[in-house]
Amino acid sequence: MRLPMTDALPQTLATQVTPVTLVAPVASWRGGIARHSGMLARALAAMPDVDLSLEGFARLYPRRLYPGTDPRAERSGEWGAFELREDLDTLDPRSWHQVARRIIARGGIAVFPAWTFFTAPCLGWIARKVRSHGVKTIAVVHNVADHEGAWWKATLMKWQLSSFDQAVTHGQELAAELTQAGFTGPVSVVPHPPFSDFPQATGRLPREHALELLCFGLVRHYKGVDIALDALEAAGLEDVRLTIVGEIWGDASDIRERAAGMAQVELVDRYVSDVEAADYFIRADAVLLPYRTVTGSGVLALARHYRRPVVASNLPALSREIHADRLGWTFAAHDVAALGALLRAEVDRARTAAVSAAMPDPADASAAGWSAMARAILQSTDPA
Repeated sequence: MRLPMTDALPQTLATQVTPVTLVAPVASWRGGIARHSGMLARALAAMPDVDLSLEGFARLYPRRLYPGTDPRAERSGEWGAFELREDLDTLDPRSWHQVARRIIARGGIAVFPAWTFFTAPCLGWIARKVRSHGVKTIAVVHNVADHEGAWWKATLMKWQLSSFDQAVTHGQELAAELTQAGFTGPVSVVPHPPFSDFPQATGRLPREHALELLCFGLVRHYKGVDIALDALEAAGLEDVRLTIVGEIWGDASDIRERAAGMAQVELVDRYVSDVEAADYFIRADAVLLPYRTVTGSGVLALARHYRRPVVASNLPALSREIHADRLGWTFAAHDVAALGALLRAEVDRARTAAVSAAMPDPADASAAGWSAMARAILQSTDPA
């Protein structure tokens, strides 16, 4: 309960409320950043010492930069008791000025996700503007640079990062990348909390093979779905199905042809609803994360939510969490033979069921994790 600041209350009982503005896409925008930002917004709004306002987007990407289907979906659920505006346009600087004016009027803290070069000019400009008027600026850093970026994209990302006073990330490796990129502010590291806003599965998808594997999310080259396909062939398993669920983007277009020629592969080349996603996760015995590069994974958080073991590249951002919490298996990144051998020797229904049964209750972990994330943002602004 938030206590009002009145003369009738002793000072020791009054709660000092901090205005916090989150500038980020949330649902109905699709994708992991919108889901992450929505969960963070709810966690911040639940804090008794926060007065939250959310500045969302009317337009996020131009069509040519989003080769999938409509980047927006129907909104589900209510946001709760905080102000939500959605008139920020990455292509219209007039909207940047409007948002900046509102944040300056509120004061306090402004929080921004950092994940792609395209939003860097918009979010970086707003951050610099409000910072010059005394607003504390904090970045939630998902990527320091685009996974498959050019030098000019990296330059835009560094310029954006220089606009922030402080940063919060989900891994030590990403924190180190921030320092290497020239970020000089304090950096807090908080593990990626599990998601809790996904629905239960309907059970409409029966298991039809001795081993059901899943690759989930946008299909791009850096995610290594081709490595999974090569490894599946190398493993020589007969009664197995790999389901690939997610829109295929340009740099991974060869996946369509590869999948069409493999009887063990089911390709769902489209965005799926939350209910469909639940069904695919529940049917899977294990989730494959054969990434070439990674700074953090929302798919891993989803696997936690549905208590599904993972088989992942041994990149630090994945392997530390997987081994610490016994979430599954890792293999040498880029090594097709190693993944094939692992699938053949270690990954079967009995072993994956044992891992799943030992995984913690996702609801408890999610509430604690997002609360810790919100608290880290506030504590990072406290004077030393």
